[in-house]
Amino acid sequence: MTAIVEDVQSQGIDSALVILYDLELSTTNSAYFFPAGLDDDLTEIQFRDSGGTERTYVALPMQAEGLDISSDGAYNRPELTVANIESVFSDELDGLSFEQLIGKRITRRTTLKKYLYGETGDSNPPTEFPKITYVIDRIKSKSAVSVTFELAAPFDLAGIQLPRRTIIGGACPWKYTGASSRKYDTDNLIWTDAAEIEKEGGCDWRRDSIINIEGTDYTLYMTGNDEYILPSSTTFTATSGLSSFSANNYYKDTATVRRIKSDGTFEDVTIDQYWQCLFSTSSGPSSSSSSWKPVRLYYTYSASTQYFGYQDKRHNQYVVKDNRLWQVKRLTQDANSHGTVTEGAHWTAGDVCGKKLTSCAKRFQAKVNSASQGGFDAKRDSRVALPFGGFPGVVQRR
Repeated sequence: MTAIVEDVQSQGIDSALVILYDLELSTTNSAYFFPAGLDDDLTEIQFRDSGGTERTYVALPMQAEGLDISSDGAYNRPELTVANIESVFSDELDGLSFEQLIGKRITRRTTLKKYLYGETGDSNPPTEFPKITYVIDRIKSKSAVSVTFELAAPFDLAGIQLPRRTIIGGACPWKYTGASSRKYDTDNLIWTDAAEIEKEGGCDWRRDSIINIEGTDYTLYMTGNDEYILPSSTTFTATSGLSSFSANNYYKDTATVRRIKSDGTFEDVTIDQYWQCLFSTSSGPSSSSSSWKPVRLYYTYSASTQYFGYQDKRHNQYVVKDNRLWQVKRLTQDANSHGTVTEGAHWTAGDVCGKKLTSCAKRFQAKVNSASQGGFDAKRDSRVALPFGGFPGVVQRR
């Protein structure tokens, strides 16, 4: 910071000013752009993030107005106009539409050309002016030529209240695993302890999905529909020819579903469906029956295996890679895609919270399957109190 201040205070600045934009796509991924025209040949440029990792910025025609900050009056609401170029901007959004960018953070970074990665002033951490972060509040206008976003300061959004915690009946306000004691080390591909400063919110479900039941650690994955995701080694009994079904046992039948092909069209295929019997019954599996609950399977990731997405996304396959659970979004390992498993067009995080009281209870109050089938019992352990959250009747913590 001192070096760049000395640069601008000198009589002549010997390097061009460079403006960069970091657009948040998810908690683990971002897109990086710089206004076309800063670099003569419009090739990609690189600059380090705060951790020292070099990031590649793509040239894109864009213009920002109203970024000046005033000490009085209402907070300004800048506008960011971006060329509506499908082959550049949209392709970098990992499948997100412009509307899905609302609520995402965009950070404006300013430095000098000589401090870019690979230049003479390159350093770790990077040398730059203070960052300015805004939140995309709405799409002000959209045409075939451009898209204009209206930005807002993070603390100047409609509906924000202080204190921030607002309790809404039947919905959890916390960030899922935000207060977890664990974090994932992406450099060494291992789970490590999280520092207190890295925790946020009240949900302390572990990010590595480990639960300790009576002294033993178990891995518990769930979908956003409160369905358990079990290892592919789990034993299932075919329902064909059966007239009775026992509580907590696992069964399977078949169904014809529509699978997404690499060209975006669909094909009809027959797949196995997997079920947990909640209560003993003589009726076969059905999603409309209170005696049955679908379960999903996860597999160990293989770079030589194709993983498929379906018209009904609940059937999309799950894999574990580097101790993390992922769900496929569309066909992988075909001629037009690669096998890199990361948040993006082909993969998304697999363990998702339904943000309901049942979601919380099926995790924190889980107990081992009493039928010795592996997995977890359909009934919960009510002796275990739920942690402090957005619901009434749970344990209070100071």
